[in-house]
Amino acid sequence: MSFLKPVEIIAVSAEKGRVTVKYPYQQPVVTSEFRGAVRIDASKCLGCGACVRACPSNALELIESPDRVVIRYFVGRCIFCWRCVDSCPVGAIAGTREFELATDKVEDLFNYTVHSRAECGECGGGFATRRLLSYVNARSQVAEYYSNLCLDCRRNRVVEAVARGRGGV
Repeated sequence: MSFLKPVEIIAVSAEKGRVTVKYPYQQPVVTSEFRGAVRIDASKCLGCGACVRACPSNALELIESPDRVVIRYFVGRCIFCWRCVDSCPVGAIAGTREFELATDKVEDLFNYTVHSRAECGECGGGFATRRLLSYVNARSQVAEYYSNLCLDCRRNRVVEAVARGRGGV
């Protein structure tokens, strides 16, 4: 019986035909459910960091300096889960079907999105991106009084308002 098994396999193989593809000369079949690398549209991105918090593999990183905020995407660490696509509040991140990502330079695997920082109205320190600040101001009616302040100045202003309201200072 065991000598008949190879004959059965040959018969099935002859019936099915060739199943492999001569890659890269023939393109493989990529289904609509396939998940590849993501692309960040810098013109839509707010720099809020929601995608960074959602990324389980730390492929997205938020790099902050006094004058700018940079979102760095490293495709070499990405697991193509697209959680960042789902978490972006403005749809700045789009999933692609790209899978041919090999390169001989590590620098080609990084994508940078740079934002300038907004300055605090009282202390002058940077606290958020300008684009995020304008996004919040356009959608909020009470944000104008506090939105241009960093967290420390915002807290101090609230404490002062509460103290004056209770007969304090």
